[in-house]
Amino acid sequence: MTIVDNLKSKCSELWNGAINHEFITELGDGTLSRERFARYFIQDYIFINDLVKMSGIAVAKAPNNKQARPVEEFLNAILGAEDALFIEAFKTLGVSEREYLNAEPLPTTAAFGNFLVRLAYEGSFREVCTAMLATEGVYLAWGDRLRADGADPAASGSELGEFYQGWIDLHTEDALGPIVRYLTDVIDGASESEVQRLEEIFEQALRYEIAFWEMSYQGESWP
Repeated sequence: MTIVDNLKSKCSELWNGAINHEFITELGDGTLSRERFARYFIQDYIFINDLVKMSGIAVAKAPNNKQARPVEEFLNAILGAEDALFIEAFKTLGVSEREYLNAEPLPTTAAFGNFLVRLAYEGSFREVCTAMLATEGVYLAWGDRLRADGADPAASGSELGEFYQGWIDLHTEDALGPIVRYLTDVIDGASESEVQRLEEIFEQALRYEIAFWEMSYQGESWP
């Protein structure tokens, strides 16, 4: 069993919870409300700022240019095409520029982002890659799951059905497969002495992923 296989096995309950959350299920069948998806989308747009910081630091910490390049390509995709997609999607969701530019992170978003950025500054390249694998691996897994299940949100009659289908398609093998495979290779090269710390990071990142779905689905506010 590889190190990544072992991480997923030890954290199987969290891993399955992160890719089978009710939010994702309703996204796949087209019944997810506009309110819930808009809350998720705005918070995800905020979260990406910290994902960008983490990825940039990971590029700087990479042992060499060859290992930095896949992360740099991932970072460029976030800053380029993905950012443009968010801006266009906000129009579809009826979210004004003022609303998404002035939105504040909800507690879970802030905590998750702080976790990633702090890890980026304090951790090793492989440790940062482990957190990235949790975030990107979860998205690839739920995207592939919905595709394998024949998800067709457009058939639900929802006005956002086609949009939901597009979001699913963006999180399948073609888009996320290369970076997830690269991160997997990096982690599988860890020494025995590194594994315990990687397990801790992977578990914590998965807990945040589930909390993010819960926040998006149930809502959240500062006390």
